[in-house]
Amino acid sequence: MRNKYLLFLLFLPFFLGCGSSHNPKIEVTFHLKKVENIVSSNQMAIWIEDKDGKYIETFFVCDYLSYGGFNIDGICPAWVKKAHWENATEDLVDAVTQATPDIGDVKLEFDAPANKFSAGEYTYFIEIHNTENYNEIYSGKLTINPDGSSSESIASVKYEPKKFPEGSGLLSNVKVRYFISEE
Repeated sequence: MRNKYLLFLLFLPFFLGCGSSHNPKIEVTFHLKKVENIVSSNQMAIWIEDKDGKYIETFFVCDYLSYGGFNIDGICPAWVKKAHWENATEDLVDAVTQATPDIGDVKLEFDAPANKFSAGEYTYFIEIHNTENYNEIYSGKLTINPDGSSSESIASVKYEPKKFPEGSGLLSNVKVRYFISEE
């Protein structure tokens, strides 16, 4: 009897569905290029808004930008205006701040909990500072399907205030994907 009881306890988590969890994720991939003839700052922020343009969350921000660079005019101004980073808590700043990505292929993955991201359409943004007051904003629509199935989006780019004359197009192959991770 005791062995049956121990066997039951061993397999109970699997019967209850605790053997695997489903974690909604948002994955951002791109290639960060080295632009000749300039020293690009590559300061970057990634955030998401709802279908009405309401800011929801910052997923990623570079160290320098996060810890004070946001106060410098011309560095990722669209994100600065939306995020109101001057009011961010220390915990939030620490949670989303990372080193500036290296030149080459970049893959970033973020949690997208269902209590924050219900089914629907969202707009994501990746703003990257080139030099002086030149920035590039990559954006697109991402759908979170009611059935939890994956979706993918390819970003388009807008140059603010305009395309930098000596080099631009810091990112290429910008893709954003929603999926359920089985971790």
